[in-house]
Amino acid sequence: MDPLDGSSNIDVNVSIGTIFSIYRACFIGRPGHNGGFSSTGTEQVAAGYVIYGSSTMMVYTTGRGVNGFTLDPSSVNFVCSIPDMKATAKRKNIFHQ
Repeated sequence: MDPLDGSSNIDVNVSIGTIFSIYRACFIGRPGHNGGFSSTGTEQVAAGYVIYGSSTMMVYTTGRGVNGFTLDPSSVNFVCSIPDMKATAKRKNIFHQ
């Protein structure tokens, strides 16, 4: 796990987060593997990030779409809030006049 935004922002009440990548367990000594520390992106099984702020959100993919979940503090469960998340194909350039 790596910080998505520096922990130096905690004291100024700015959202911070964590990115993560998940690989299958590999065994040291298995031919072609070095313990998983230099695995390629094609070997990932899931990846995502968690944003901590006024609300906590987790976004992840397993290679079959992207889903967003928001933490429900009353039940302490993540609830799917943005299923099958997509980026728009076209975006206006707000800096172009």
